[in-house]
Amino acid sequence: MKQFLLTAAFAAATALQAQGPFPCALSGGGGEPASGGPMTTQNGQYHDNNSFYLTFDVSQPCTLASVRVFANGAGNRSIALVNAAGDVLQAFPVMVPDGESVIELNLPLSPGTGYGLQCLSQNPQLWRDAPPSILNYPYAIGDAVTITGTNVQGQNSLGYYYFFYDWHIEPAGPTVNSGGYPCLETELLDVVSIDEVGGGANGNDCWGWVDPATGKEWAFYCKSSGTAILDVSDPTNMKYVAELPAATSASLWRDAEVYMNHLFVVSEAGGHGLQVLDLTQLEALPDNQVTVLEETAWYTEFGNSHTVSINTETGYAYALGTNTFGGSLHIIDISNPSNPVLAGSFEGDYSHDAQPVVYHGPDADYAGHELVFCYNGYSGFAIVDAEDKQDVQLISEYVYPELGYTHQGWVTPDHRYCIFDDELDEMNFGGGTRTYVVDIQDLDNPQVVGYYLSESQAIDHNLYVIGDKVYSANYTSGLRILDIVDPASGTMELVGFFDTNPDSDAPVFDGAWSCYPFFPSGMVGISTFTHFFLVQPSAAIAPEETNAVAEAAAPLLEAFPNPASETIRFDGMQGRGDFRLLDLSGAVVRSLPGIQFSGTFYVDIGGLCTGLYVAEWTTAVGRATTRFAVE
Repeated sequence: MKQFLLTAAFAAATALQAQGPFPCALSGGGGEPASGGPMTTQNGQYHDNNSFYLTFDVSQPCTLASVRVFANGAGNRSIALVNAAGDVLQAFPVMVPDGESVIELNLPLSPGTGYGLQCLSQNPQLWRDAPPSILNYPYAIGDAVTITGTNVQGQNSLGYYYFFYDWHIEPAGPTVNSGGYPCLETELLDVVSIDEVGGGANGNDCWGWVDPATGKEWAFYCKSSGTAILDVSDPTNMKYVAELPAATSASLWRDAEVYMNHLFVVSEAGGHGLQVLDLTQLEALPDNQVTVLEETAWYTEFGNSHTVSINTETGYAYALGTNTFGGSLHIIDISNPSNPVLAGSFEGDYSHDAQPVVYHGPDADYAGHELVFCYNGYSGFAIVDAEDKQDVQLISEYVYPELGYTHQGWVTPDHRYCIFDDELDEMNFGGGTRTYVVDIQDLDNPQVVGYYLSESQAIDHNLYVIGDKVYSANYTSGLRILDIVDPASGTMELVGFFDTNPDSDAPVFDGAWSCYPFFPSGMVGISTFTHFFLVQPSAAIAPEETNAVAEAAAPLLEAFPNPASETIRFDGMQGRGDFRLLDLSGAVVRSLPGIQFSGTFYVDIGGLCTGLYVAEWTTAVGRATTRFAVE
């Protein structure tokens, strides 16, 4: 374990961030319409070039309403907004008439420099001015936009003018935002950049944890270089407390989950294996230093792994996309977190991600079995019976129309439906973001019953389901919160969002990687390539229990082992409620109000005196108690 002092720069940056919450409010707008740029052609020719384009800067939000073009034929021409690196931010087809015409773009523009307006297709040919035309860059278009030149290199960079004349700009109206980020029913609490939390080439996954001894909430922001550990007990002032470095080398991909007060981390880096970190040590760390931690345990039966998924009810971890068992299921017994042991495997299709559950849905053939819902990339969706770790069996496989890359998903609390995302359908087939609903009531015959189609073209990445809400991290459109209106028909509707990348909704690999919606406080962590956000959805869109949960009998509560000494496991807790431990005098010794559970919870009781105690679990449908002994 190593410690180093926080730098003055980081302390100052953190202090500046501690200004939330930032309510969603209407702001911005104003300005006047403007036109500019050359009005007509000079010397040159009709051209099909799709490599070179005009560059421009934007100083305030606005809309590029229209441009004038001169074509030598009619047809669709694909036009794109690109950033300074040449990456496509938004692309769309435009019907170009023959001859001179004004084409409507209605392209929203955000402040920034080095934008480009590019043709991606080559026909019909459009007029391009060339030397010896008299061009007078820069061309100011009101106060909002300046055409600065072209992306041609060298002495001719200002000698050409590509395709788009007579730009017409409309001012942007006021928008609803929180801290400068577009939002709906979701406000910003705090945000830190990757450079403020140890650096790295990119951020990726995130997860969270509640210290059962204190009730304090912690967040884990995975990065190419390791895992940043953040104290988020004051959500408007996150504290970067510790770092778990990569086990071997840096990697674009890192993934983490928590079980029994331990963090489990995998990476695509060669030889990385599974890192295990005891989280109970965090409370004792100084908050004015960043402590570099070492693994509590290191499992090396595989090298690289794309993701890890843990069944907290059974104590098994599933490493997916490893260099073992064909990239399918590598099953690890983590019931003793400090000593992970290979428990079994399944050599099916490559699995990109998965969710293991103890099944309690309507298909009686598999009642009580540990099932794994697998998201197998190009091979689609699969369901596996892993009740016997030495004899794992495939139940069913499913592919669907316009399958791009089945990426990740989550089952609904009643285990009747599975909601998943496809990472490549937007890029391969066009259209808005699709979030699929699969009917899994007959596990041998899963069927897609519908999908939510977003107005955004962003690629969807990781999603989670709580009650009747879906929390999805969609790369360039950020966090999207969907209400599951009618799963039987695949009907969902957008009820909240927080756009972490307001400059673009293009289908590119940039922006929000993942989210963590399971904090008892109700806040949501969002990990992006460059930042970690904490946001708070409003009470109006809080998850509600589905009918299957709401109609359940009064809650159950069981304690194992009993008596216990250091850690005790409580089973039977489902949904959101209040959890307390009391001594026999009625004094509360532990309290976790308004916490979300899914079946199993571990509590550190090492600090309790020997004797009898009562555990109490209270939900909207009733109250359950159980006695246990501490020895």
